[in-house]
Amino acid sequence: MPIRVLPPPVAAAIAAGEVVERPASVVKELVENALDAGGRSVRVEVERGGLDLIRVTDDGCGIAEDELEAACQRHATSKLASADDLSRLTTLGFRGEALPSIIAAADVQIASRTQGAGRGAAVRFRDGKVVERLAYGGAHGTSVTVRNLFARQPARLKFLRSAASEAAQIVGAIHPYALAYPEVRFSLSMDGRRVLETTGSGELRDAATRVLGVEVAGQLLDITEPPERRQDGVRVRGLISPPALTRANRSSITVLVNRRWVQPRRLTFAVEQAYATLLMTGRHPLGVIAIDLPPADVDVNVHPTKADVRFKDERAVFGAVTHAVRQTLTGFSPIPEFDSGVLAAGRPPGAMTEAAAIESLNGVTLLGGPQPSQSPLWQTLLRPQEHEAHAPVAAPPQDSPRIPLLRVVGQTGGTYVVAEGPTGMYLIDQHAAHERVLYERLRARHAAAQRDVQGLLAPAPVELTPQQAAVLAEFEPLLVAHGFAFEPFGDSTVLLRSAPAELAGADAGRAFSALLDALAEDRGTDRDERLLKTLACHGSVRAGKTLSLEEMRELVLLLEECAAPRTCPHGRPTMIHLSAAALEREFRRR
Repeated sequence: MPIRVLPPPVAAAIAAGEVVERPASVVKELVENALDAGGRSVRVEVERGGLDLIRVTDDGCGIAEDELEAACQRHATSKLASADDLSRLTTLGFRGEALPSIIAAADVQIASRTQGAGRGAAVRFRDGKVVERLAYGGAHGTSVTVRNLFARQPARLKFLRSAASEAAQIVGAIHPYALAYPEVRFSLSMDGRRVLETTGSGELRDAATRVLGVEVAGQLLDITEPPERRQDGVRVRGLISPPALTRANRSSITVLVNRRWVQPRRLTFAVEQAYATLLMTGRHPLGVIAIDLPPADVDVNVHPTKADVRFKDERAVFGAVTHAVRQTLTGFSPIPEFDSGVLAAGRPPGAMTEAAAIESLNGVTLLGGPQPSQSPLWQTLLRPQEHEAHAPVAAPPQDSPRIPLLRVVGQTGGTYVVAEGPTGMYLIDQHAAHERVLYERLRARHAAAQRDVQGLLAPAPVELTPQQAAVLAEFEPLLVAHGFAFEPFGDSTVLLRSAPAELAGADAGRAFSALLDALAEDRGTDRDERLLKTLACHGSVRAGKTLSLEEMRELVLLLEECAAPRTCPHGRPTMIHLSAAALEREFRRR
């Protein structure tokens, strides 16, 4: 076939397809232009999911009358002059492709008036050509009206969803900018109905209240990062959800880089890494993560729709995000509260301070009980502290949350430890609590390259499935490093001769088999973390195990020393709180 140069209209339609995928793409590009123009008020009007009408109006600097048509040509922009300017970009747009791409896909009118000008001008485009020039007497700023999007491109229309679905996409495109620019007043109307209006107060939480709702925004935590901890010029700020507030997918995590909405999966995973061991499997946090860094350290010219960026030092950025979010979470880890049968995260009204709690328990004598047994649990609880009473497993951060001082009362159902605190009653899941204790002990020991190995009195035969045998061959060094010793015993069986001390009293063979299954589950996760969690789970006391009072006391004391005592490594709560006020309401004493 002969090689030919495509006619300009065909080339323009192809280029438009890269930028204008759907109505939401048009809204995104026009809103970015409005923000780059310095608009303090951005009004968006949409009809029939954007297919009939999209109008974006701002009060920015406007476009001079003699530059209006030039602004609609391909690669025409006021935001950079040379390739060197790409390393100093502070604007959202820079390619000069948005307006010509939109004009190639719809009927467009652009009206604008600069500040101080007596009048403005308007230009109408159809089929990519100017069809009318008009005088414009509106307020200063720019108004872009897009009608009949893809009307002359039926192939594009065929792949669009329903009008309601496209409208939802538009809402999803506006929300990140309302959060990135809380000082700008955003207004979004759909088919004559107002669906979003922000205050423009400049407060992120105010914008989040309008975007996410009052109830959700009220629970979000401010990311607090001391200036001295900022490294390499990276600053992280924003709002994140407490572990009790989650979603079923990652779409509620909004990431902003220098106020630019981006959608890189790597940054989303950096946020979720900070929630490690705090969330249930399959649940995801929500929030707004704003990353500020020098423009020269980020490349924004790596994606046709500018949806991704590349960092000069990715490790520093991801580390800063994970550290900032984790520090915020460790400073706020409320005990789930039980109130009239509903679990709700938060501190009970009128809760006592830690100092008051200590004062209230001074002089209290714990209930007497049987002497500690020599059960495997008791030995596991005491193992590295056999000669140091209640020594901490690892020094927790100074700002880590503390559970209140508790007085153990007893056990219910062979599963929950009942304790009394200064603000009410606490039910502690003995398995989840012991799992947290063992996990942090194992993690500290692994970080220090230490092992505590327990030899088995009788080697335990473990029959392997083909998948387990493959995993064992691949991760043998990792398992040995954690204290397992084994040798082949036939074609599909190994003899387990020693195991980590945390498995003392447990079925070491079953735990070993479960570890191999866990390592095979997801090859994209941190294998050390998965192994530690599985070890802690199989080494911890099971539900239904009757504990002596001393064992329960020791468990609570060790839980108090944990860096994250509120949840087990898999994100389940270790305890719930029934406040004194809730008890009084249930017994109708108030």
